[in-house]
Amino acid sequence: MYSKIFNIGLSRTGTTFSHEVLEKLGFKSTHFVNALLKNDWEVVDNYDALGDTPIPLLFKECDKRYPNSKFILTTRNKDKWLNSMKWMFKHGRIIWNWPLSLGNYHRNIYGTNRFNQEILDAAFERHHMEVRDYFKDRPDDFLEINIEDGFNIEEICTFLEITPRPVQIIHTNDRRKAKTWQFLNYYLWHYLIYPIANSTKKILMC
Repeated sequence: MYSKIFNIGLSRTGTTFSHEVLEKLGFKSTHFVNALLKNDWEVVDNYDALGDTPIPLLFKECDKRYPNSKFILTTRNKDKWLNSMKWMFKHGRIIWNWPLSLGNYHRNIYGTNRFNQEILDAAFERHHMEVRDYFKDRPDDFLEINIEDGFNIEEICTFLEITPRPVQIIHTNDRRKAKTWQFLNYYLWHYLIYPIANSTKKILMC
């Protein structure tokens, strides 16, 4: 029996939908693993399946730490991905209230923490090539899903060695524009209030 299930697809490649599918199939799944940004690997023990940030960057480490695991690469048309990433870096980060520290992860995996089509294009190609090459001789451990073709539940169940079952998902991770007040609140907090509060705390502790 395998150890864990890791979705190593990049952000905006159906990772949320994949997480929801795995939950419906009975796995304890989590999406966006904050603790791993701080190198806290104990969190992995709490779940059957993990995906999105920062799993794609750590897929080789995941393989070493959790041998006999299953790896799913969700992917999509690159132009559509770039368009979605443009939204993510402008509106998504505001709506989700990203900490500024998340920029370090984006620089590590994409080479930028802002939308740059040329850099992101190269990162997309590099990640897919690296993953496919890494698992090229391990077909039983690796499944690639192009979300343009939809999620073949029977194929996923076969890959995960479970009995196929019907899965109905109502997907709600739609793109929407951040409101003006959300932009103001984000920049006010992260660039003014938090830095001042943090500096004051350091002074008081001295």
